[in-house]
Amino acid sequence: MFNYFIFPLIFFIAAVGQVHAADTGFCSTPETMTATLKAEGQRSIASAQSVLMDKQMRGMMFTMNADRSVGYILRADKPLGEHASQICVQDRLSDIRLFDARQPGIPTAVLLKAPEADAQRQCAAWVKEKRVVPNGCGSLNTMIAKIEKWGVRVMMQGLVTEKGPDGTYRTVGTLATISGHIGGRVDTFKDSVLGVGGDLLYSSLPDGATVINVTLIYPEYTPYGLEQISR
Repeated sequence: MFNYFIFPLIFFIAAVGQVHAADTGFCSTPETMTATLKAEGQRSIASAQSVLMDKQMRGMMFTMNADRSVGYILRADKPLGEHASQICVQDRLSDIRLFDARQPGIPTAVLLKAPEADAQRQCAAWVKEKRVVPNGCGSLNTMIAKIEKWGVRVMMQGLVTEKGPDGTYRTVGTLATISGHIGGRVDTFKDSVLGVGGDLLYSSLPDGATVINVTLIYPEYTPYGLEQISR
């Protein structure tokens, strides 16, 4: 699974010419992306297959630097285990927090303090604006509680950032949450992928209105990610 997409991002530096900044929307070959992230001190902490609307799978990787101040959500044009021709930065994150999704229970730190009503109010506004479909939005805290019953737990969270006119990065009021059923089996739940499933969630802050960006399967920590959980 790791030969073509994950390992290069953890261990290797490719010999490339000009290295571009890894801003949101930046796409490149695996070799160029590897060099760019290595130069920024990024290490892979988790990976997953994403399931698209056409039921095709694409590889995803989640990274961070040593002090957890910057990280990236990356997506490939091929599933993990196949040689990707392009890798893109879906989002640049700040303030990365890791959680041990192997352990039962919900850490208080993954939950938001906003009342449930705030999230529901924002969801209702998005439905009215046709930004989301009915029942396509909910409270982050409620979603986390629901999936925990199935063994799907929060692996990491980070604040989505964007580059300003002055070249500095700032948060945009959105929290990214990556969840997964670590160590599960495909047959854990009948007629469901929840045994090996997870989600990439985006939540509006501070109200906590949340949508599922993409469904994940086979989420897992890298060896480095497991090492960092205990720190």
